Amino acid sequence: MNAALLRTSHLELRVADLARSVKFYDDVFGFRPVGTDAAGRTFLGIDGAGEPVLALEAAADANAPRQPVEPEPFIGMEHFAFELAPDDFETLRAFYNRLVEVDAEIHHCIDHIITNSVYFLDPDRNLIEAYINCPRERFRGMEHPYGSLEDLEPALRGEKTPDWMAELAKART
Repeated sequence: MNAALLRTSHLELRVADLARSVKFYDDVFGFRPVGTDAAGRTFLGIDGAGEPVLALEAAADANAPRQPVEPEPFIGMEHFAFELAPDDFETLRAFYNRLVEVDAEIHHCIDHIITNSVYFLDPDRNLIEAYINCPRERFRGMEHPYGSLEDLEPALRGEKTPDWMAELAKART
């Protein structure tokens, strides 16, 4: 018998500096400690409440090699993602501005058709995606609604309107 998958529980990361990483995830996402275990892992939850979404463990060797972000091919996790709410571009823009405020390293910002995403690195160079869902009317009927279109960083900086938003507004009039 196959077990039914209920949901993803939490992600565990081994980090070079536990205090630095706890601060980073609090500054960026508002993840705060909800507990620790005998092995020294710190479990973080949204606003320090509820079930943990992230576990951080101090590496035995803070100088251990890290996975390359790109372009070298590697086996293993490429990135992990968090959905932001509410699903509107201003939410993503505010999150992008928060990353700039805390001096996070922004990797790239992209329109994926079904989502708009900001990719950035944590202090241990783990690649993280934060995204909003796009309106379904944008991709309804598309055979392959997954892809990468325009660079969203100029729109996130407030320099322009994302192409898809301008097109959608035009289609609604």
